[in-house]
Amino acid sequence: MSGLGRALQNGGVTVGLERYLGEFLPPLDASVLVDATAWCEDEPFWPAFLGSVGGSVTAPLAFEVEPADVEEYLDELHDPDHWPYLTLGLAQGHRLHLLFRNCEDDSGWDYLFEPAGRSEVWTLAALEGGYVGPGLSWPELVSAAGTSDAARRLLLMLPALGDSDRPDTAGARVAAAFVAVGGAPEQAGRVADELLGASGRFWGDESWVDHDGRRICVGDHSPRRLGAPDEHLLAMAAALT
Repeated sequence: MSGLGRALQNGGVTVGLERYLGEFLPPLDASVLVDATAWCEDEPFWPAFLGSVGGSVTAPLAFEVEPADVEEYLDELHDPDHWPYLTLGLAQGHRLHLLFRNCEDDSGWDYLFEPAGRSEVWTLAALEGGYVGPGLSWPELVSAAGTSDAARRLLLMLPALGDSDRPDTAGARVAAAFVAVGGAPEQAGRVADELLGASGRFWGDESWVDHDGRRICVGDHSPRRLGAPDEHLLAMAAALT
């Protein structure tokens, strides 16, 4: 059974996400949010996620899942009556929420950074609808993925990546993560290339520099560009390293 059919719950909604919804016009009630963190266990999730958010045209057919089930899952993930979100813990108590922004007039996917001890969220990246990003560099992606459940975490955060200085091993690492979540090994290289190239849909592959304890993106659309609030830059750098 699919994630939405199995459970609709918003018990994990944070004040930060509620405040974020309050910024819409008209404001949205928190009841629209659905904690979908456990949906990663569902077989159709990964082909649906990697095809839509990830931007891979090959991924939806590279799993042993019926295409009709993937289409049904996509409908659930993008149902305007429910906004699923997944939460990832980061270093120093910070958290990252991936929110399916199922607004009928401005749909897309938001990567929302929740600083530890604060009742707010800051946009790390936004895909579609006035895009914002990139949100992280390749070394930060690898670091934040960690060692426990690293394949899933890397794939979930990958769409927020934009880095022109990726190592030659990046494709192999993404391909291995794809296989680890059930993808077909014979399609792994192609899917990895598509996932890594998908940032071109929005901000492209930007450069990053280190400056006084801050990780700075040399790109006009990144929330981590030079001139962004120091509080944001320092917290995000600490959370992702």
